[in-house]
Amino acid sequence: MKAWLQHFKLVSTGRTAVSMPSMVLYLPLSFLFALEREFVLAPNNLNNQLKIVLAGELTSFLFLHISALTVLKNRKLREQNLFLCLMVWAMTGVIRGFFSEFYAASVLNYQSYTSSRILSSVLFSTLGLAFAAYSFGSIYAIDTKKSALRSLNGFILSENADLNSKQSAMKEEAIVTLQQSLVPKVIQLQHLTSGLKKIDASDALRQSLQSLEGQAHHLAYQMRVNLDKLESIPNPRTGVTSRLFILSKNSLAIWPNKLSVKLSILFLSIGGVIVQIGRNSISGVLSSLFGSVIIGGALLIFERLLQKAKSDLKQFLLISTFISVFAIQYFYASRLVPAIFNLDQPLNPWYSSAKITFAVFLASSFLSFLERDSSILKSMIDQSSSSRELLNLQNNRNEILEAANTSTNQGALQGQISGALLSLNLLTEDEDLNLTRSNAADIINNANILLTNAILEIKKISL
Repeated sequence: MKAWLQHFKLVSTGRTAVSMPSMVLYLPLSFLFALEREFVLAPNNLNNQLKIVLAGELTSFLFLHISALTVLKNRKLREQNLFLCLMVWAMTGVIRGFFSEFYAASVLNYQSYTSSRILSSVLFSTLGLAFAAYSFGSIYAIDTKKSALRSLNGFILSENADLNSKQSAMKEEAIVTLQQSLVPKVIQLQHLTSGLKKIDASDALRQSLQSLEGQAHHLAYQMRVNLDKLESIPNPRTGVTSRLFILSKNSLAIWPNKLSVKLSILFLSIGGVIVQIGRNSISGVLSSLFGSVIIGGALLIFERLLQKAKSDLKQFLLISTFISVFAIQYFYASRLVPAIFNLDQPLNPWYSSAKITFAVFLASSFLSFLERDSSILKSMIDQSSSSRELLNLQNNRNEILEAANTSTNQGALQGQISGALLSLNLLTEDEDLNLTRSNAADIINNANILLTNAILEIKKISL
C-alpha cells in the first residue's frame, strides 16, 4: 500500500495534477453525474437542470484554471504537495456543489438541497480529478521514459557510427602495416636464418641456428594468421533505428484488448456510492455495492475465459462480456433491486445498464492502454540494454585494434623483429666471421630471445 501511495504521489502531483487532458476526461463525466443528480433534485424541467449543472461546472472549471495559474503553477517543474492537490480537487467539488445549489435555490427557486449537492460534488470531484491525474500522470511518466530512451538510442547510434568509422580506419592501417612492414622483415629473417645454417659451425651453434630458423618460421606463420584474421573482420554495419524508437506517441486505444476486473469494481463501487448517497441514502448505497459484487463476479468468470481462449476468440469474448454486463445489470436493476431494496428514486434499468457497461469499458480501455504502453517501454529498455552491450563490445574490439596498431607500428613487436634482424645482418655482413666465436653464439641466442618475445607479443595482440 505504501509503495502504491508513493507511486500515486509521484505521477499525480506533477504536471497532470491539473491539466487539459485530465479535464477532457473529467468534465464530461462530471457533467453527466451532476445531471443525473438534478433529475431527482430539480425534476421535470431539463432546461433548468442543464442550467443548474452548467453553473456548477463552469465555476469549478474557472477555479481549476485559477489554481493551475497560482497554487499549482510549479507543477510542471516539480512534484506538488499531495495534500495541496487533494485540497484543490476537493475545493473544486465544493464550488461545483455550492454554485449549483445557489443557482437552483436562489435563481430558479427550487427547494434547497445544500448537503446533497455539495457532498456528492466533493466526492466525485476529489476522486474523479485524482483518477484523471493518476491516469494521465502514468501515461506521461511512461512517455517521459520512452523519450529518454529515444535520446539514449540516438546517442548510441552516433557513438556506434563513430566507432565503426574508427574501426575501418584502424583495420586498414593494421593490414597495411603487416603487409608492407612486418611481413617483409619476417621473410628477410627466414632468408637470413636459412643462409646462416650453411656456414660450418659447432654442434651447439648449429642447434641455435636451427632453433632460430624454427622461430622465424613460427613468427611468419603467426603473422599470416593475424593478417587472415584482420582481413576476415566484416565491415561494421551502420546502426539501424528500431521501429520501437521511431513510433509516434501512442494514443488511448478505442477498444480494449483485455478485461479489467479490479479497476471496474472500483469504478462501480465508488460511482455507485457517490450517486446513491444523495439519491436514495443508505439503501441506495447498499444496492449499488451489491450490484458491483454481482458484476465483479461475472467479470471474473469472463476474465478466466479470456485467459484460456485462443487469440482469434478474444475479441468475440470481449464483446460478449460487455453485452453480458449490460444484460446482468438490466436484470438486476429491473427485477432484483425493487424486490430487495426500497428505493425512493431508483435508476431507469436501461440507463443504469448503459452506465455500468460504460464504466467497465472505460476501466478496461485504460488498463489495456497502460499495459500495452508498459510492454513497449519494456521492449525499448531491453533493446537499449542490448545496444549498449554491443557498443561496449565494439569499443573493446577497437581498443584491441588500436593496441595491435601501436605494437606493430612503433611498439614492442616492431622493436623485437627489427632487433633480431639487425643482429643477424651484423653476422652476415662480417666476411671474416668465425662462427665458433662466443660472441656469435651470444648474438644468435639474443636473436632467439627477441623472436620468442615477438611471437608472444603477436599472440597477445591476436584478434
